[in-house]
Amino acid sequence: MKYLSYIIIAFLLVTAYSCKEEEHPYVGYIQVERALLEASAGSVTVTADTDIDDQIKLTVDAGNSEWCTATANGKQITVTATQANTGADFRTATVSVRCGYRVTEFTVLQKYEGQQYLEYDWSKWSATGSDVQASDGGGYPSLFKEDRTNFWHSQYSPATPNPHWIIIDMQKELSVAMVRIARRYYPANGNNYPSVKVMEVHASADGKDYTNVGGFTFALPWTAPDGTVVTGNSPKVPAYEDVVFSAPMPARYIKLVITETNNTNGVAQIGYFKAFEKI
Repeated sequence: MKYLSYIIIAFLLVTAYSCKEEEHPYVGYIQVERALLEASAGSVTVTADTDIDDQIKLTVDAGNSEWCTATANGKQITVTATQANTGADFRTATVSVRCGYRVTEFTVLQKYEGQQYLEYDWSKWSATGSDVQASDGGGYPSLFKEDRTNFWHSQYSPATPNPHWIIIDMQKELSVAMVRIARRYYPANGNNYPSVKVMEVHASADGKDYTNVGGFTFALPWTAPDGTVVTGNSPKVPAYEDVVFSAPMPARYIKLVITETNNTNGVAQIGYFKAFEKI
């Protein structure tokens, strides 16, 4: 029995020693925030957050063009747009960063002329609300799709009166400067549905305390820019409404409250919901 105990102890000592030999040494950390460039050619410098003293080495992947370069001087990384962005959309490049044994990457974004806002990724967002007709339009998941033929529809079977409310959970706190509320679209005749007359937008960090940050009113009849008087669904109705906050608001939750509709039965639809940061 004593002999067996010696064997077990020896085995444990060998195992512990072997595990210790395979432990990896600390290699440090490095993080680099996104670099933002204006539409015109120019440079911007970002600082790498790192505890590694080795030289930083950079590799730029700018897609099919060479509009972006990057150089490092100590912890300072200077990114340069060698060409102006004359397109109608922003463009991005990915910069790979190696420092010692640690590798990371960051994004370079060059704005298009006049761009003030950048859309957040909505792929993991969710929503709930006061009511929904899930069999018509697709329900809450439709709020996070570009296709406006998919939409949230207020409950009408049985009928649900105003107000209707929807809470968007963006899953983490973001600095929101603007939201976009799209209207339902009917491709057969190109109509947009102006069912929402008055909407309030509220923002919250914790889902409990909300602040009213804006809203919009779209009352019928409405006169289009070409002078046409619109009294219902029409291609002339704007596809969406932008609600710009007076200042960027830290928020995880956005609450949309429809207090009035452009009909007598309280029916409303929303094509999608987007949130934007100020850049």
